[in-house]
Amino acid sequence: MLTKNNLKKFIKNVTPPILLDAARKVRRLPLDRVVEWEYMPEGWAAQKSDRKIKGWNVNSVLEAYKNSWPEFVESLKEPLPLSGYPRTPLAKASTPDIIAHNVRMAYAYVLGLCAAKKPHISMLDWGGGFGQYYLLSKTLFPQTHIEYHCKDVPIMIEYGRELFPKNHYYEDDSCLDRKYDFVLSSSSLHYSENWASVLQALAKSSGEYLYITRIPVVLNTPTYVMVQRPYRYNYGTEYLSWCFNRQDFLEQAKLAGLELRREFLLGEEAEIKGQPEKCEFRGFLFSPALPEKT
Repeated sequence: MLTKNNLKKFIKNVTPPILLDAARKVRRLPLDRVVEWEYMPEGWAAQKSDRKIKGWNVNSVLEAYKNSWPEFVESLKEPLPLSGYPRTPLAKASTPDIIAHNVRMAYAYVLGLCAAKKPHISMLDWGGGFGQYYLLSKTLFPQTHIEYHCKDVPIMIEYGRELFPKNHYYEDDSCLDRKYDFVLSSSSLHYSENWASVLQALAKSSGEYLYITRIPVVLNTPTYVMVQRPYRYNYGTEYLSWCFNRQDFLEQAKLAGLELRREFLLGEEAEIKGQPEKCEFRGFLFSPALPEKT
């Protein structure tokens, strides 16, 4: 007869240790008790010592994105408000979100500048998932032909190629070997450990415009590293990112040869445990700086 104790032993014997450990952590930490954002004083060294910090290239993130895809496509249909995020599983066509609306309308303004009086533009979407901004762009400007290039982690790129086989996808930095009319980095730059070098590379590939948006900034606190635990989005992972001091970020942009054209307030905020200042997410539109006249 299989008793309760024998059943527990059987499950323990046939279940890999890593899954048992994950199950214990989930049982110990209900979602409403998980600290989503937290200051990491050890910085990027934490990803070497904490196996929960897996980054973005995990199946659970892809599955969450795929599950939200039909709702995202639905949210683009007229006459609905454009109020769902291009890359989050919480996008709901039936639930308008003013922050998501701000993100989309700011992007529409930027894309409008790029596409003005042009039948064709080339675009690099750095950290673009599997092409959510491509579909948004075609919705906003259906008459403009967009030569779309996207760089992201391998698991996203593989699915993007299935969805949009005519687009160009990259798992490495070879996409930076040319210039584009428009370079977009939405909710991605702050996940790069060497963010200043990435910013310089994106600047060199920007022919006319570089739009960096949905990045966390603070006004009175130095740039620091934080961890996000996005379990409420059904992401079975954690990842590190920077929270930029606004002035520090703009100084690095200037060193990269960029000129600020417009700053966008998106309305999105996050309280970071261990930091006194709430961070807010902003967007910054740049153009390559013109050479100074002599």
